[in-house]
Amino acid sequence: MVSIDVSKMGMTELIFVVPGMKVNGQYYRDVLLCQQMLPAIKHLQAIRLSFNKTMLHLIMQGHH
Repeated sequence: MVSIDVSKMGMTELIFVVPGMKVNGQYYRDVLLCQQMLPAIKHLQAIRLSFNKTMLHLIMQGHH
């Protein structure tokens, strides 16, 4: 099984589940969501925020 998050901010890397692993609600919440997907989403947010700050700085300096 493969999981990926796609949004307006971009998409995360592919997240693979070990073959044969039973994915129940607890595994999805504790492992896939909390340990893998949320950190990847936060990383996307940080990249976008950094890009937006850089663009704003350039616009304010007249480099558009």
